[in-house]
Amino acid sequence: MSRRLRVVQWTTGKTGSAAVRGMVGHPVLDLVGCYAYSPDKVGRDVGELCGIDPIGITSTDDIDALLALQPDCVSYMAYRPNFDHLERILESGVNVVSTMYMMAGFGYGEQATHRLRDACLRGGSSLYASGIYPGHAPMVALAASAMCSRVERLSVLESLDISGYANEQMFRAQGFDLDPDDPAAREACEASCGSFKDQIPVLANALGLRLDGVGFRVEFATANQDTDLGYMTVKKGRIAGFKGTVSGDKDGRSLIECSFVWKLGEDMTPNWPVTHGYVIELDGVPGVRVRLEPQGDHLDGTVTTAMPAVNAIPLVCAAPPGIVNLMDLPLVRAAGQFRP
Repeated sequence: MSRRLRVVQWTTGKTGSAAVRGMVGHPVLDLVGCYAYSPDKVGRDVGELCGIDPIGITSTDDIDALLALQPDCVSYMAYRPNFDHLERILESGVNVVSTMYMMAGFGYGEQATHRLRDACLRGGSSLYASGIYPGHAPMVALAASAMCSRVERLSVLESLDISGYANEQMFRAQGFDLDPDDPAAREACEASCGSFKDQIPVLANALGLRLDGVGFRVEFATANQDTDLGYMTVKKGRIAGFKGTVSGDKDGRSLIECSFVWKLGEDMTPNWPVTHGYVIELDGVPGVRVRLEPQGDHLDGTVTTAMPAVNAIPLVCAAPPGIVNLMDLPLVRAAGQFRP
């Protein structure tokens, strides 16, 4: 880069805090401001909000003040998108990276997607959505496919015990602690997989594959007893785990799969094993398997979710206006991040 890039962080939840920590001391990025969703965070030092030493930047809910800082990019990691805010940011000429992958497709509806795209075109800005999954893990799958002379099926599996994440609002929205016979359970789980549904056509397009449609299937595991997680309780007989797949289908076959095993603890039936990471498989010639897993005991999902978006900021700022995906950018990598 010929100059350093100015970045505003949008909210400091778990993932947003990881993004802030990843930007402090970054070789290319300068964090210049931060949007606070919660009134009790306004006026507080961003470093303290994110679990590090003070960094001399205070959070605010004044959007005009943040845009007046003339940022090159906003790192947008709100719990739910505010399309009025996003439209205002993009049409002002500020690029956006986000871990909300559904903004890269039609997960929030065609009207929302067209609204964001048009704001990009008016402002000459770019919008990019990523994360670990969807986002970076499928990018690794595409890189692995270069070794194959024939690909018959591509599968990416996220397999995790997510009970340590402590996010009751998200878990209940996914359908945890519902009765497995409740029709709302499948609906909630499928709705939470909207980002996978948007990822499937990206992968298909990258591999030159025309699909007939996108399918969804899921199984439930139920708690063997009342399970108190500290932040929520899953009652006996209620949903404590999901095992499912969003598939890209062709001629009655599942060719591209975004699969998941999500569990809140271990005391459930059936008790599926978890790999505590990601398994990428390509059936073909040759068959290839890639594992993304922690070197220690724990894969910090907040860091692995935030950094694929943060590390993409220089590339997104150089991208043409519009909504861009992983095929529109050079390989996202930790450029300049070697710090022996």
